[in-house]
Amino acid sequence: MILVFLRIVLGAALLYSFGQAYENAREAPQSGDLTNALWLAVALVLALANAAAWAPFLGARISEPLTGVFTEGTCVERKNHLLGLARWLDARRWRRPTLWVCFLEGLHHPELPAAFVLGLRNSRQGSWLEKVFAREVFRFDNAQHCVEAFHALRRHRIDPRPHPNAAVNQVLISLERQARPEPPIVPLPSAELPAPVQRHPDIQLFEGADDFASGMETGLGPGARREPPS
Repeated sequence: MILVFLRIVLGAALLYSFGQAYENAREAPQSGDLTNALWLAVALVLALANAAAWAPFLGARISEPLTGVFTEGTCVERKNHLLGLARWLDARRWRRPTLWVCFLEGLHHPELPAAFVLGLRNSRQGSWLEKVFAREVFRFDNAQHCVEAFHALRRHRIDPRPHPNAAVNQVLISLERQARPEPPIVPLPSAELPAPVQRHPDIQLFEGADDFASGMETGLGPGARREPPS
């Protein structure tokens, strides 16, 4: 409340300084630049103060669609004996007492998600309590918990979308995207052997070039000659 009051006061003071500078320039132009320079300095100081006061609010509004899943999905829990009892029962796998303690804690603190999440995870699939806890969990902005609540509500043939948080909506939409099938293997046709290269008859090589080439092909070395078969 103090910060909100400070924003209102600083904003009103900045508007007042602008108004005084305008009135002085309109009614007493012969006073020169001294009075207007004074109001300009006051407006500059007030503008910097307004920027410091409004920057957290405006920054949170701009970044909320991107960071809301991480910054608003969890909360700082106060010391709560009833929720501690629910967790103690859950650690010993006493599901039914855990459910009713979570139900009472949800009625006592409906603004906190911990009891609803714990109750959802201990509910039997298809039960009435599962539907109740899933609806409550879906109100909050934790993406993982909202996905669990979404699957639980779909078992009851309920589609709770759209979610107030745009980032959570993107996560829920991605759950229904199907993977693309593997593309078929395209067979490659077998290539034909290239035709042997024929030497142009007008090209004259040095003497013994044919023997040199045949020796290189057979691996006998350059200029080697094959012995005629006996």
